[in-house]
Amino acid sequence: MNRTLSEKPGLLWGLAMLLALAVGVWLRMSQLGHQILLDDEWHAVHKLMQADYRGIFLSFGYADHSIPLTLLFNLLAETIGLSELRMRALPLLFGLLSLLVVPWLLKPWLDRRAVLLLTVLLALSPLLIHFSRYVRPYSITILLGFAAVIALWHWWHDEDRRWLLVFVPATILAAWLHPLTLLFTGGALSWFGLIALARWWRECDPSSLLRLIPVGLASAIPTALLILPPLLTNPVAMTAKTGVHSLRVETAFRAWELITGTASWWVAGPLLIFALIGAVVLFRKDRHFLLYWLYLISVSLVTIALLSPAWVHHALVPVRYLSVAMPMVLALIALGMVGTFDGLGKAWNESLRFRVTVTTAASIVIIGALVLTGPLPRIYGQFNQFTNSLNYQFDYDVERNPFVRASELVPMPEFYHRLAAEPGDWLLIEGPWHFEAHFTPLWNWQRQHGMELRIGMVSGLCAPWTPGELRAVEGKRFRFSQFVPLANLPWALADYNRFIVFHRKPPMTWEIRELPPLEECYQILLDRLGEPWYEDDRRSVFRLEAGARISPDSGPDVAEPHN
Repeated sequence: MNRTLSEKPGLLWGLAMLLALAVGVWLRMSQLGHQILLDDEWHAVHKLMQADYRGIFLSFGYADHSIPLTLLFNLLAETIGLSELRMRALPLLFGLLSLLVVPWLLKPWLDRRAVLLLTVLLALSPLLIHFSRYVRPYSITILLGFAAVIALWHWWHDEDRRWLLVFVPATILAAWLHPLTLLFTGGALSWFGLIALARWWRECDPSSLLRLIPVGLASAIPTALLILPPLLTNPVAMTAKTGVHSLRVETAFRAWELITGTASWWVAGPLLIFALIGAVVLFRKDRHFLLYWLYLISVSLVTIALLSPAWVHHALVPVRYLSVAMPMVLALIALGMVGTFDGLGKAWNESLRFRVTVTTAASIVIIGALVLTGPLPRIYGQFNQFTNSLNYQFDYDVERNPFVRASELVPMPEFYHRLAAEPGDWLLIEGPWHFEAHFTPLWNWQRQHGMELRIGMVSGLCAPWTPGELRAVEGKRFRFSQFVPLANLPWALADYNRFIVFHRKPPMTWEIRELPPLEECYQILLDRLGEPWYEDDRRSVFRLEAGARISPDSGPDVAEPHN
């Protein structure tokens, strides 16, 4: 018997799978320990610095922190200490698990070539890589929500109750992490509810509905107990964010670019065609499963359009809300590619080996084009501590990204080239800053000078606390390695040669949040560090060689970063 790659996991197929998984792992973990907390990643930190467990549980917060993640971070802060890597651990874990679990869940509908292609698309997806490295719940809810939807399908059709051990807890936890996942898990229940009602109507048999009701209650009651308290405590936190913006036609085009991972429609367009072909292939194989997903996506999209949440016209926002469906969309692309190239190969030659060769060669070309026209080389092709910045993630078209354009209007001062050329290894400490990364050009300047940096915090130096910085809270330990309290200089990071770049005037002039009085901060630094090594009308640079140290007990607990 002629055994082929499509009949068993042969050596080449296995090696290709391992390579895809290895690339996916590397992209998710590369430089992870150097990443600086940015933008929405601060929501949870701000909340836990101001509230206890009860306060966290009963509030979504002004900026929608994820309640269970914030509770976990509070527990870590009160025990072993909270660090950036500990905050990133769960998103990273679920992002890595998705590379294995998603293809496994879809095996009943995919052959081995489609499984391999799906794994490659998952591994190289810029958005899924971003979610895996981002201190927000998206990578967790994608896997939980997707697994829940597939589990309910299997439970209904296979009548295997073990799938409920996946569906019920995954639905509850996903909803607590991000309530909008209920659009998919609740939508899945409604799909089978409609089927059960139809059977009752046609056959006068309510057994299907009676079978479904306990599952719905087992999911809905705990979910309500977790979500309703914060919602009822402060309903304005949610209602104020609805009825604000609307979806646009342009949003759909930009969303497809984010999902596929390219801003080039020479690549995104064919991938859309492959997805449509994949839908046809799946319809022929299992039309009810395809209709199931089309129903879930349609219900979710219509609901989001009716809610009109804030910033929904920006593609990244609805893509986040609909991200549970993203693995299925990539699976349709994989099915379409295999179906298309398999059909072409069959037209040229009946040999299955030839068709596999055609599929492989064509897929390599398309995946190569996808990577080269996408954001991955720009984001991960050099030392980069701002990979989660909206400057990289908001829009993959650099010319169209408003945050990139605004930052690039601020030219990097010439002295940075002198710092980078200084003999030896030097660390930059930049302060003060805005945690809203789109209000700082530091990400763009690092692309040019290539030096490793830390963020210098002014809290404790000339201000009690400013948002986007850490402050000492009794009973909570913060071990953030990428932040340095300027009040702890010169002993902080004394094993490093350091340049402290203090911006007496903000680099960008359109910030929405005022910083503390910077002249007062500057005078204190002058007293502690001496005359600047360099100075102009906007900033001062202090030069500290390694070795300046005093007792570590001299600074507050929050000011001792672990490296």
